[in-house]
Amino acid sequence: MNVILVPIDQVMANNYNPNNVPRNNMILLERSILDNGFCFPIVTIYDEEIDKYIIVDGFHRYTILKDWLQAKEIPIVVLKHDIKKRMAATVQFNRARGVHQVELMSDLVQTLVEQGATDEEIAQHLGMELEEVYRLKQITGIAELFKNQPYSKSWIMMDVKEEDIHDE
Repeated sequence: MNVILVPIDQVMANNYNPNNVPRNNMILLERSILDNGFCFPIVTIYDEEIDKYIIVDGFHRYTILKDWLQAKEIPIVVLKHDIKKRMAATVQFNRARGVHQVELMSDLVQTLVEQGATDEEIAQHLGMELEEVYRLKQITGIAELFKNQPYSKSWIMMDVKEEDIHDE
């Protein structure tokens, strides 16, 4: 893989990508780039007729760099694919990323809690609302929710004989 740095105005979107990213995930993508750097180059092909690099994968990272962070240059990889192979590559890149499993996200949130992260920190760094953090914490089990909480007598289980129950 040969990564090159080019002026961002030399790069443009393709006209066939069916992928759409919600605004909250775009905010998370920006956060990721700011926290971790630009770790993945944009995958492109070079179109000699218009003297531009056409994006095969990485349109949303490109958008963050160009429109949100006003970058002047961008790292790219240039493939030598015809249009058919290019379109297939775009879908392969999009679909191969997978989706997050709820249980695995719950485990991840639980691990962050065990590492001392607050609910607010988890929400900020994972691009979630607090309510989502609470829901994911609940999935890990009700006992974990109340771990290290003050004891309450309100849930003491008692054996009660039928004759001791009085109608009021």
